[in-house]
This record gives sequence, C-alpha cells and structure tokens, in this order.
Amino acid sequence: MKTTARIFGALLTFSTAAAYGLDMSSAPPEPASSISDSSPQHAATVGGAPRSMAQLRANLIASGIDPDSAQGKVLMRWLTKLTGDSGWQAALARQSGGPEKFWSAPLSADDRLRMLQLLKDLSMDSQKDCHLPSMPGADFIAFAKTSSPRVLDDFMEILDIAINSGKAQHPQDQYSVTELLDADAQLNATPAVAPGTHGYPPGACGAFAFSVDAITALPEPARQRASFELMRMMSRQKTAFDTVLDDPSAYLDDAFDERQLPETLRRHLPADGSRALPYARLTFEADWVNKKTPGDNAAFKNVFINRRNNGVIADVVTSKGWADFTLSYGLAILRTQVVSKGTDLTQRSTLEDEAAILAADHELVPGQSLDLAVPQPSAKGVKSRRCVIGETVPASTIFPSLTGTAIGLQCTDTMTHGKNSSWHSVWLSDYNMAWTQSIDDEDGRTEAVIRNVTIERAP
Repeated sequence: MKTTARIFGALLTFSTAAAYGLDMSSAPPEPASSISDSSPQHAATVGGAPRSMAQLRANLIASGIDPDSAQGKVLMRWLTKLTGDSGWQAALARQSGGPEKFWSAPLSADDRLRMLQLLKDLSMDSQKDCHLPSMPGADFIAFAKTSSPRVLDDFMEILDIAINSGKAQHPQDQYSVTELLDADAQLNATPAVAPGTHGYPPGACGAFAFSVDAITALPEPARQRASFELMRMMSRQKTAFDTVLDDPSAYLDDAFDERQLPETLRRHLPADGSRALPYARLTFEADWVNKKTPGDNAAFKNVFINRRNNGVIADVVTSKGWADFTLSYGLAILRTQVVSKGTDLTQRSTLEDEAAILAADHELVPGQSLDLAVPQPSAKGVKSRRCVIGETVPASTIFPSLTGTAIGLQCTDTMTHGKNSSWHSVWLSDYNMAWTQSIDDEDGRTEAVIRNVTIERAP
C-alpha cells in the first residue's frame, strides 16, 4: 500500500481547491480565514446546490472525470464530506507524513478489523502486489481514473477511518510483548493454503487476503492483538518478535523468571539460597551439525542462568533469526517458548501439573524410565515426554572444563502430528541442568558440537 502516502497531498489540495474555488494547478490555496465569500460556511447556491458542490463538479469535469459516472459519484460523496468538515481536513493534513505515520494512527480494535477487511478487498481486486493502482507522483486524479469504483470507495473509507481516529484522538492500545507473541503464534498455526487456491489470488495479494481472513477467524483477544501486530508491521514499527530477538536476555528476565509463574507452581519451589550452585551464568558456544541437511548447520549460543540458588535455571538458545527460552527445575520444564521470525514461533507454554515439580527431585537411576509432563499449549500437541536414564560418565568428557558427573538421558516426545522427536542429553550434576547433545527428528540427526564453555561464578 505504498501508493497511499503519495495520494494525501494531492487529495488535500484537490478538495481544498474545490471548496474554495481554486484551480488545482494553481499555487497552494490561501488560508480559509481569508476567503470568506467562497468558503463552505458562506457558500451561495448555484442552481439550487451549494456553490462548493458546483465547484467540486466543475473540478472533476475539468480533470476528465464525469461527476455522474460511478467513479465520479464516489468522489462527489466523499469529497463533499471532506470539504464540509474542517476537522477532517485538518486531520488529513496531519496524516500526510508518509505510510509509517498513516498506518501507525491509533485505532480501536473494531476499526483495525474494518480497515483490514477493506485492505483485503483492495488486494482481491488488484493483481499488482497488493498496491493500489499505480499513479505518477501525487496525482490523485490519475489514481481515481484508473481505479474501479469499489477500489476508490474502499480507499476513501480506509482514509476516513484513519482520519476519524485522529480527530477523536483514540488512545493507543497497550499489549505486552508476550500477549502479542501469543497472538502471532496462534496466527502462524493457521493451516496455510496453496497460492492461487480457495479463492485467493496468487502472489502477495492472495497471501495478504488469507492473512486477514486468518486474523478474523481468531478468537478474542488474539484477534485484537494480531490485528494490532499487522498494523504495526505496515507502519514499519518493530513487531513483538523483533523486539525479543533484538534483546533476548531482556525477554528471558521478564517472561522467564520463576516469580512470574502461577502461585500453584511457585509454592512448590525451594526457597532462595537453598540449592547453591557454583555458577551464576554458564555459556555454551557450539554448532549444530546435520550430515543429511548440511545447509541447516548453524552456530548457536546457549546461556544458563542461576538467579537465586533455588534449583531453578533459566536458559536461552540464540541463533540467527530465532531464540528458544526455557525455565526449568531439575528435569521439569516449567515454561518454554520459541521466538522466531518464521513459522517456528510458538506460544509461551507453562507447566500445568504441579506434581511434576515434586517428581523433579527424583534420583536419576540408570535404566529407569520417567514420564514427564510437558508445558502447555505444546506446538505439536505433545502431552508427555518419556526419558530413559543412562550411564554416568565424568562431565569433563563432555567438555574439559566441566566438573562433576554427566548422566545420560534418552528422551522422546510423542507427537499428535508429525514424526516423534527424540534426543540424547546429559544431566550435569554440578550445574543442575541438562545439555542436549543430539536430536533425531524429521530432519535426521542433528548434533551439537561444543566450541567453548564459559563459567561465571556466583558473586
């Protein structure tokens, strides 16, 4: 919709010229206060119609548009409203600062959804990358001539919604980053359709139309939040996932702190200081290596944080374009989320079974099987995880600077759809955390090759 910004100036000039009897090609109009006899408030009538109406028709005819044609009638209806409403004109002038300013206008949830429906209608009508029909410079009349009456009417209504919001000074809705990520993840989970099918045109137009339908189909409050995110993207503001990926540590501290957990879980956690560990921060720098799909090989960093010496560990894995957040106590995963610019984005999920915290203190006995609860909602419908306890080896065999023992863990998630995932980890006893060495899924086996480990001691 980049053409939108180029229309504002010409539209304002055209409507003002019509109201004050000025030729569109002349110099900018004088202030309204200096044109008392031809302003709408003091307009004389010409043939029974307000003089400004006659001037609107004359300007349209002079521009090559028949005011009685379908397009002309749309323009007459909307421009009459504009010229008769000084507040509308002032708000329009304020909105003429480019697409970022226009799409960032604070709107009510209902207005956002209505605007998106209008934009969908435009995208279904236009076959050119969901842009309005091209126009040279700021030539609003050229745009009006080449647009269908429906496109023209849709565009003017979009403008009307934005301008009326500016007039009313609607307060900006406030959502947390977690709420917006949750809505984005629900939207991403909507099954996609093949381009050019189900009534959607191919290319970007169809993709946009499908996105609007997917947002509309979301339950509240996800629908409000997803529409808010889409409007922010259109105004080129940072989305929630951009905010998180710019500073993963800030999101880890905010959304993955045990003090933010439900009371039903917090009451089962040990007291601060009762489980002292020899580190405050433990950082693994490593590479994922997959012989089957070498193009997916990537460097990553995994940071484990011991905040309060209570056995709870927060960790974040970061790589290009995504981050994986986890809060754990022993083998119990208390909270987890993947934040990504793509379809891997998940909702923040939280453990629902408080009994799993008590089970997390279980001694790890070789050969024993453990069934562990999984935080919900799970992206692939996983309800439980089974882990088999393996043999114990020195932690230094995992990486030379690590101390204590490493206990093998072979875990499997049963998926409700897709191939089951399994992975081999080791429980590092001195650090009260698990390190994943390899994953087996639909991509084959991916191994984590450690390059360096940094241990920052507790103060």
